[in-house]
Parts: sequence; structure tokens; C-alpha cells
Amino acid sequence: MPPVRLATLSIDGAPVAAVVDGDAAHPLTGVASLRELLGDLDGALERIEADLTAGRLGGALALDTVDFLPPLGDPPHLYMAGANYADHAREMGRLGPDDAVPRPAAGPFFFLRPTSSMTGHRTPVIRPASVSRLDWEVELAAVIGRRAHRVSESEALRHVVAYTIANDVSARDSFVRDGPTGPMTYDWLGQKGWHTSCPCGPWLMPARDCPDPQDLTLRLSVNGELMQDSSTSQMIFSLAEQIAHLSAIVPLVPGDIISTGTCAGVGAGRGRFLEGGDLMVAEIERIGRLENPVVDEAERSAAPAGTAVGQAG
Repeated sequence: MPPVRLATLSIDGAPVAAVVDGDAAHPLTGVASLRELLGDLDGALERIEADLTAGRLGGALALDTVDFLPPLGDPPHLYMAGANYADHAREMGRLGPDDAVPRPAAGPFFFLRPTSSMTGHRTPVIRPASVSRLDWEVELAAVIGRRAHRVSESEALRHVVAYTIANDVSARDSFVRDGPTGPMTYDWLGQKGWHTSCPCGPWLMPARDCPDPQDLTLRLSVNGELMQDSSTSQMIFSLAEQIAHLSAIVPLVPGDIISTGTCAGVGAGRGRFLEGGDLMVAEIERIGRLENPVVDEAERSAAPAGTAVGQAG
């Protein structure tokens, strides 16, 4: 049997948990949200796969006809790693391809994104009228399946239950505040916290299908032009190190999402930014592809019919 994936669909305006098998999605009866499966995802998958084999899952829906929501539209926390790829650090620091990139002694850098900033596969990203430097960032995102508090690096990945794709879309011109703000120079909320700014999906890939999260190819294209093309091996701090670091600060709980940083090829490094009408396609090996058009706020009413604009599920 080919590997199955777990998605959340919008059906009649309501979020519905579903299993994706090939080119079809099957709604899961008796499952209110994918979060309730995280505690024993392997066991849930065994039951789901048995039902698929026996033909007990009906209601097959073609993937090109369904509306996707973020797989986990209600994570307790959405942790975002910054400046965590060596090639991205070289790009932004104007360093040479062989220049060393030091590991910060304080460990990885994180910020929190509002979970309401999430949006799903094929759902438009709304560019605010005040933003002219809108940027893309493909990222591997890990889902925590059980409580993790002060865990070691060697134990960290045992707490990961699934992976998905995140696009940490950023309003670069909303990051640095002008005026006498003292130490409050950088506005992370304004840059990355606005509605529809964090596409996520299209589904969850179970951790059992990803033996090494540090060996995945990730890419992002805009209108078919390849912008980012790298590997998770470029992370400065591995996912296991990130989990150990975060869990030393605060307990991680089931459903938490950790987005692990982006690679080289962002718009800020190229001087090229997103405009209304652009199409972003973020891809990660083994997981799939996450597509999102960009729609100017003034043209919001022109979003494709049938899409749940900005709905997080």
C-alpha cells in the first residue's frame, strides 16, 4: 500500500479530518480533529489502513476538487525558527559559498506566530495594502505528538509524530519600525503575524515515513521559476537540537508545531518580492507540494471561487 497522509478538508464550511490515499481523500467518521489522533498516530494509521484495504472507507473525493485547510488548524503553539540555515545565513550576510557560519552559543532562535495566521493548500495569501516587500520561505514543520519537557537531543525525535510544509511568508517592509521606539525596533508580529501569512499543508506525513528529517530536499518556486532549492542538511541546529532547546524553556504539548527555518533563495536576498497574481509552490521531499496564490487586499473579492480565503479550520 502506498503511504497515506492525513488532511483536514473544508466540507460545507466545516473542517473534516480525512485520509489521503493516492489521488483521493476519504473523510474519517468519528474523528473530530486530527489532533485527537496524535497520541497514538501509528495505531490510528493501522486501523485506517485496514479500513482502506477492506473498502470500509467510502466517500472518495478527488484531490483536485476539495478545499484544504491547514492539517492542524488549532495547534496550541506555532514555534518558528529563524536564521537556521547555513546557506541562508551566507545569502543574507553576503558571504562566500565556502565561508564558515558559526553556531550561536545561545542556541537556536525562535519566535511565536499567531496560529490564526495559518491558511491551507491552494488558499490565497492576502497581501496587505501597506506591504510592497512580501517574501516567501519554505520550511519543514514538525508536529509534536506527546509532551516533551527538558528532553535530551537523543530522545527528542521520539516526540515528533508527523511532518508538514510551512511557508513562512514575511512582510519585509513591516519588520523595522521607524521613530523613537528605543529597543523595540523589530516588529515580528507585523512582519509575520498577519492573517493568511502562514500557509501550511497540504497534509501530515507520519513520522514513521521520514527516517531522517535532516536529509530532505526542499524547494520553492514562484510562477514556475525556482527560487529556493536546498536540503534540510543545511540546518545550523537540527530538529532534535531545536526540540531539546525549546523543551528546556517550556513543555511542548501534543499538537505543537515547530517550523525549522528556511534555506537560501528568499526574495530579500534576490531583491524580488511577491505581487498579486503570483503563485507560490513549496515542495518538500516525501511530503508533497503546497500551493498558494497571492491576492492583493484590494482584489480580495477576485479570489478563486470555492476557496476558503484565510480559513484556518
